[in-house]
Amino acid sequence: MKIYTDIASVPKAERGISIGVFDGVHRGHQALLRQLLAESRRNGWRAMVLTFANHPQEILNPPPPPLLTTVEERMQRLRELGIDEALLLPFTEALSHYSAERFCREVLVEALGCRLLVAGADFALGHRREGTISRLQELGRQLGFQVVVAPTVCHERQPISSSHIRQLLLNGQIERANELLSAPFRLTGTVVAGAGRGKALGFPTINLQIPSGKLLPHHGIYAGKAHLPEGVWDAAVYIGVRPSFNEATPVVEAHLLDFEGTISYGTSVTVELLAFVREDRRFESIDALVEQMRADVTTVRERLRG
Repeated sequence: MKIYTDIASVPKAERGISIGVFDGVHRGHQALLRQLLAESRRNGWRAMVLTFANHPQEILNPPPPPLLTTVEERMQRLRELGIDEALLLPFTEALSHYSAERFCREVLVEALGCRLLVAGADFALGHRREGTISRLQELGRQLGFQVVVAPTVCHERQPISSSHIRQLLLNGQIERANELLSAPFRLTGTVVAGAGRGKALGFPTINLQIPSGKLLPHHGIYAGKAHLPEGVWDAAVYIGVRPSFNEATPVVEAHLLDFEGTISYGTSVTVELLAFVREDRRFESIDALVEQMRADVTTVRERLRG
């Protein structure tokens, strides 16, 4: 997949295009993008996703929501789906004031050669969202592109959406969130120095610095997988504020089961969260904490085997 960050660098071609943040690239997004791919392939056009380097709510209604996927994760998921091209634009104050007609004419048609726009039923673009589906269909007839409305994908009678998945994660419902994402929720960060408490207690951990803006799920212990350059390990993943040590800043730590090597600071590690084990809580003694950590590791092994 070719990624463009400057609209002027996009070569002339006929394209099918979908527009959106596509945070999480969840099952609803995937169905829409597969329709984009099918329609584009049938007509010999390139399939492009026009997306944004920053969340539009950063400009329109700050603060923006925490992200299910970083830009890099989003690009990887689009690549895996088979999308030909992605145009990654900054969402700016100036862009937010484009009328639907100006955006369709100058960006979609003149700059990108749009012949097809695939969108969800509730999609709108342009200043104050005046470019509704019916308005876009009208503009398409004038400017020479077709608008196809992708069916809404529901789960248990509820439309799948990024906002719903965020809420599931914030509630600790990781398995339901993963089902809607069609992949495990991931946290990727660089290994940084910690306080060394885990090692002193017999449960060494790696401490991960997660990019700002990335969603941190409900605090607690998770069963997961840790992806290192050397391979993949089962892991007990902790997300929380270490209440037993009176700290306040959320951290992400992973204890790798049966791992005996060393991991250098600065190494990039991805943890997949597969099952929620228990809530974060304060322990009245170190002995009680260690006893619970032993139980957590046992539970993690059982959940990952199951």
